[in-house]
Amino acid sequence: MKLPSLYLRPSLLMASLVIQLITVVVASGGGSGTTSSTAAAAAAAAPTKKYNAMFTFGDSMDETGNICVGSSNKTELNVLTCTHPPYGETYFGRPSCRWCDGRVVVDFVAQALGLPLLPPSKAKGKDFRRGVNMAITGGTAMNFSFYKSLGIENLVWNHGSLDTQIQWFKELLPSICGREQSCKGYVRKSLFMFGAYGGNDYNVQLLERGLTPEQAMNYTPKIVGAIANGVVKLIALGAVHVVVPGIFPTGCLPIFLPLFGDGDADLDDAGCLKAYNLLPPDQVPQLDAPEAGGSPPAEAPQLDEAHVRGLLRPRVPDGPGAPQGLALRLRRAAGREGASTTST
Repeated sequence: MKLPSLYLRPSLLMASLVIQLITVVVASGGGSGTTSSTAAAAAAAAPTKKYNAMFTFGDSMDETGNICVGSSNKTELNVLTCTHPPYGETYFGRPSCRWCDGRVVVDFVAQALGLPLLPPSKAKGKDFRRGVNMAITGGTAMNFSFYKSLGIENLVWNHGSLDTQIQWFKELLPSICGREQSCKGYVRKSLFMFGAYGGNDYNVQLLERGLTPEQAMNYTPKIVGAIANGVVKLIALGAVHVVVPGIFPTGCLPIFLPLFGDGDADLDDAGCLKAYNLLPPDQVPQLDAPEAGGSPPAEAPQLDEAHVRGLLRPRVPDGPGAPQGLALRLRRAAGREGASTTST
């Protein structure tokens, strides 16, 4: 059986793409009318933007220690493979509670922007003024109450949903920047990496409920809606620079290959499961879906959209289940606060 090579060391590749994207958006002024060639030229000539801080949210792809800091159960910690070698060996020289042999994407991005590696939000006695990471293993876009309503009881999906992570951030804000008005200015000049969210939401449907990829995609509108609502909440807190990454093709995840693969006929040229690479669908265009019954007002800012070809695949099925008006809500929120939302 062929094995996929795309995700053996994804962090450096993805971080490089995200850093380039951030530079492009800064160089083009955050607008939507910039062509890719113009943006690339502007990025090459522009200095890296200086941010006050970087605040990140997500799941195990962005985890920098919350799952370990937040657990006092030594048995549970021992079960986590990220607390054992070879995790962390290529950079930290020891396991660092990152699900990687070295740094994860947000580490590379922070260092490229001249910021320190982000401490986990659950850490005690840390200085969060240059940034903090809310991401935690098992993080989902949907709240656990939604999954409980579907009969899901596995607490691995209840470590910290999107809404929970935003609440953690709100609780930390006074210690980061003081009063609400001063925080607005501080947050305005900070970078937000929001996700990627959605991967675990599909994993719940596939692993816990035994759904097919096509059946799991019925939940895409809810997942995208939760992500859009989260971005609106960040904008309300003063966020201006928000990056919303896409998620990796599910069919390339090593855990899925032995569970759902049945020989080379199921695999594509990269060694990934063809059927399961329908997931994740390309959620980003759905954030830019037109409002039913009309176009957004001309004065509303457009969402900056960048597709990293080969990592995102436009496979969202057309039909009545597609969410409507999510982008318009984001644009209206962005228009009120002067924000620029970038999706990859």
